[in-house]
Amino acid sequence: MKILHVSFSDSQGGAAIAALRICKAQRRVGMDARMLVVSKKTQYVFVQADTSKWQKYTLLLKDKVIQKILRLEKTSNPILHSLNLFPSFLHLAINKSDADLVNLHWVGKEMISVEEIAKIRKPIVWTLHDSWAFCGTEHHPDGLDDERFVNGYTKSLGGLNFNRWAWQRKMEAWRKIRFSIVTPSRWQAGLVRKSELMKSMDVHVIPNPLNMVTFAPSDKIEARRLLELPETSKIILFGAFDSDKDKNKGYAVLQESLKILSKLYPLQKPLAVLFGANAPETMMDVGLPEIYMGKIKDEKMMAMLYAAADVMVVPSRMENLPQTATEPLACGTPVVAFRIGGLPDIIEHQCNGYMAEPYSPHDLAAGIHWVLEHPDPKQLGLNARSRAVEQYAGDRIAARYHELYRQVIDTAAAGAGLSQKGSGFVNPVLPEVL
Repeated sequence: MKILHVSFSDSQGGAAIAALRICKAQRRVGMDARMLVVSKKTQYVFVQADTSKWQKYTLLLKDKVIQKILRLEKTSNPILHSLNLFPSFLHLAINKSDADLVNLHWVGKEMISVEEIAKIRKPIVWTLHDSWAFCGTEHHPDGLDDERFVNGYTKSLGGLNFNRWAWQRKMEAWRKIRFSIVTPSRWQAGLVRKSELMKSMDVHVIPNPLNMVTFAPSDKIEARRLLELPETSKIILFGAFDSDKDKNKGYAVLQESLKILSKLYPLQKPLAVLFGANAPETMMDVGLPEIYMGKIKDEKMMAMLYAAADVMVVPSRMENLPQTATEPLACGTPVVAFRIGGLPDIIEHQCNGYMAEPYSPHDLAAGIHWVLEHPDPKQLGLNARSRAVEQYAGDRIAARYHELYRQVIDTAAAGAGLSQKGSGFVNPVLPEVL
């Protein structure tokens, strides 16, 4: 069984990292899995970039044109929008490959057009890292109560409505296709089942995997020494890609929570450590000392930072299954977040973290304080690690994907009148460098 993972990138953003981790987890248990991307940043030989320098320039130009077009539509949703209008001819490369099955991931920013997805002539499993596949142009609905994707975006009273147009294009192009959908969280699966575009599709909930060797507990004091962080301070960790610019990541709410929290510590105040962004020119006074770690690309350093912290805070307004919540658990660090999206799949309230009421800075502060002052922090860490190993170990996730692939290939073969069966995998475990 040969699997081709199709993703915009192999490392840029959480969706790309998740796709690469799925592919690597499958390869470690002997599956023949490869990746096809248009933005390759790693050196893995199993990742193929189907673009020349000219094609990369064309892709960038197409996306810039589309983003200018999309600005003509008035929208309250600040999240990234993708129209996927221009042809890329990527489907030709996919169809020419020897893959038995294609696993789509994040394919926005004009990687492949809506219509070209329908021209892929191989069985398709689509892992949804956001909501674009069943929305219009937006990659997430505009808040938890936004259900325009359910009925297909009603006609606007005036002006351009690219969301409706994109949704109609998807409906027309994909009406005869049955994707097998994978969502990392139960929440995302519920959205898919409510959507007019994909409610008839088979939906499977399979979390994203973690390498439990890389993301593992380590000595807190030693980690702080290596990272040059104070050894005796209570450390509150927060971060995400461009966390200072992405309003969805909730840093503004966290700042209010830190102000509240600072009043509970009149003497020795906790330290707020932030990664994913550099320190702004003008710092807002949150009542606590802050350290900015910048963007961290090395997974081992990231794991060390998680281990150095007392608590990880994920104050996002909307999330699927964020790796900034699963990774710290694997490192034995409790997580505090709002009870939204896929986060309840990760955090067991007052067991391995705290679920705050959306979007209350007071309850978020209460959750952080609950973790920092817990009488048995060691047990919290053990609970966190146990949950991560149970839910996100790579070999378990790879086995669940393999079973799904086998079912999809067998169904496709039966539909084509063939008797071919998806083969099992029995190869020895491969080293982590693959």
